[in-house]
Amino acid sequence: MRNIRMIAVDMDGTFLNRNMEYDRERFWRLFEIMKQRDIKFVVASGNQYYQLISFFEGRDDEMMFVAENGAYISELGNPLKVTQFSLSEKDSILDFVRDKPDLINVYCAESKAYMLINPERREFVGQWYHRLEEVKDFGCVSEPMIKFNINCKDADTQHYLDLIERLLPTSISAVSSGHGSIDLIVSGCHKAFGLNYLADRYGITPEEMIVFGDGGNDIEMLKMAKYSYAMENAPAQVKKSAQFLAPSNEDQGVLTILEQYLL
Repeated sequence: MRNIRMIAVDMDGTFLNRNMEYDRERFWRLFEIMKQRDIKFVVASGNQYYQLISFFEGRDDEMMFVAENGAYISELGNPLKVTQFSLSEKDSILDFVRDKPDLINVYCAESKAYMLINPERREFVGQWYHRLEEVKDFGCVSEPMIKFNINCKDADTQHYLDLIERLLPTSISAVSSGHGSIDLIVSGCHKAFGLNYLADRYGITPEEMIVFGDGGNDIEMLKMAKYSYAMENAPAQVKKSAQFLAPSNEDQGVLTILEQYLL
């Protein structure tokens, strides 16, 4: 196992517990070992970059991020690649969500995210989008769209996934992290795409990666890496995509496995 050169972790349901926390003392001890051995640490999440860096005590410029489910890739504090929807794809998405009042929608751009004015949901959405602006209509947003998040009732998730597949262009893909959250991304621009992009910069192969995940949006990167771990709390489909099983996120399963590799 001494050939490990990159470690990638999903956040919600994987690295973080239900309180959106992790054992910081254990992690930073392991992180120093990663740095000494020149192992790249990558946070791979569907969440906004500015939300993700808030977890790492101002040391985000020492690690890498595949944010927005692959649309925003950052290295040591610097954006490397941002993938955008075309204008026609953007229009298709906005047409799709129009007149669906049961959905809470978030338009994700590079500098910030946008939601329709909704005081009752603003605080909830803000947990995942630390740079967030409310607008009267998405049509007034001039920034290119890099991702679009749909939040529906958990029980309606599959209905909307089927609807998206049927009604939206094949250049738009839907991925779900569970709990009614669906991300629309540029097809092929998923977490595995982001990891490959970073790995290529350093000549790192899938045989030299450890990857952790728990959701449907982690499947591509779990299938890619030789040492892939699904969390104990992951659904069956995700577990089938991984080579190994890690203890649950509530038991700090990521740190437990990394200690086995690094200590």
